[in-house]
Amino acid sequence: MTQARVDNSVDRTFRSFLSPDLLILDDLGLHRLTALQSADLYELIISRHRVSSFVITSNRAVEEWLSLFDDPILGNSAMDRLANASYQIVIEGASYREKLSPRRKLLGDRGGD
Repeated sequence: MTQARVDNSVDRTFRSFLSPDLLILDDLGLHRLTALQSADLYELIISRHRVSSFVITSNRAVEEWLSLFDDPILGNSAMDRLANASYQIVIEGASYREKLSPRRKLLGDRGGD
């Protein structure tokens, strides 16, 4: 959305996030959201609520997501809608990226033995 504001394509870009049946937000919460990012995410969640689906991945616990929003009122409203009809899947264990590590290949580890 930041780039869309630069090139005046905000409406078109926002609509493109509304059209898929499933929207994947990967790595939510790597950084705290700015006021504008918080507002954009809130509007996206509100617009898609009960219309289409999200998959949201994060290295943060869901309980931490509220603190990512610049405005706690927007955050509470957004989180309430997400939690309303959602499933949480917690994946624990070693990162899959370790299997792709060049270091591992150099050491001759095949990962599946």
